[in-house]
Amino acid sequence: MTVKGLVTVSSTSKVADALAKMKETGIHQVPVLAGKRYAGMLSYRDVLRRRSIQTNARTDRFMVKTTKLSSESDILPAIKLFKDSGLPALPVVDQGKLSGILSRTDILKNIEKIVKPNGIKCLDIMSDDPVVAMDNESVDQALEKIRALDEDEIPVVNGDNKIVGILSVGQLSSSTLFNESKRDGKANYPGGAEKPQIKSGSVTIEPVRVFLDTSIEECAKLMIDSRLHTLPVVDGGDKVIGVVGVTDIINTIDTGGNRGGILIQVSGLGPWDEDLYDMIYFNADKFISRLQKVAGTRSGNFTVHVTKYESGGRIKYSLRTKFFGGTVNMSVSDHDWNFGKCISRIMETYENRLKKRREK
Repeated sequence: MTVKGLVTVSSTSKVADALAKMKETGIHQVPVLAGKRYAGMLSYRDVLRRRSIQTNARTDRFMVKTTKLSSESDILPAIKLFKDSGLPALPVVDQGKLSGILSRTDILKNIEKIVKPNGIKCLDIMSDDPVVAMDNESVDQALEKIRALDEDEIPVVNGDNKIVGILSVGQLSSSTLFNESKRDGKANYPGGAEKPQIKSGSVTIEPVRVFLDTSIEECAKLMIDSRLHTLPVVDGGDKVIGVVGVTDIINTIDTGGNRGGILIQVSGLGPWDEDLYDMIYFNADKFISRLQKVAGTRSGNFTVHVTKYESGGRIKYSLRTKFFGGTVNMSVSDHDWNFGKCISRIMETYENRLKKRREK
């Protein structure tokens, strides 16, 4: 865990100050303290989900309460918490006081101590339908894609789909990230002018790339050195053909425990979306039953992230899903006005791809 130089923010501090501290230190999540006691965790992802914020708002409005670890916690159960929760970091708390923070990066730094090299390559774990931003599209458009991915970064490509850079929310100012609003809700620009449209290609960082045969140990080192959580996978012509994220690497770690089930994780929905949850779990349950017959997979993770877009009084749903189980690693995305049809079509796509995989 990280102890030395631990960065924290106060629950009463301004979110703009917290974002500035995160940008200055290059970290993507910070513990929030109420006095000397741990109160919650603040990350770029949690703040980014708010499309428009008042940056003088208090930090405790944006933090999330998390599970706590102790200094005596074993590492494999702790990693299982990361896999089950999808959180980027967990606090280490002893007697109510923060002792340190365990992040996904800490796990990457020590991955060779946690697991023996097992020959897993990018080809085995990457998402093969990568979402990318075009270099000539606006930052706002790229940020919408990042929100849909629930990530911190996105590869930026040119018209030939060749990598030109990576857009990281950690490199952007709060005024670029959000339409900073006055109390009357108008944009905070002279004369009520609209927010300037910045091109994604103009604010990227230098691209870090990996290849199909790059090992996960090499990926982990590149992520640490570049302070990134997502790496584009490119072919010999520098065209993006996939992405590998820190979660993909962590999911390869066998944490033991119950091996007889597939964990379903859903994000992007609220407590009022019970009917949508029901449709996901109903379809996922049927899919998993068929999966066990078709692929022989008995354990793994199936994640679903939902993004809603409202237009003309109707809601369009965009779903991004991923399944990881042993040697099977697939991702499928789709969108539709009809949520049920969208999730059903995704499950059918998985099943067809698995059948083709078995026939090879």
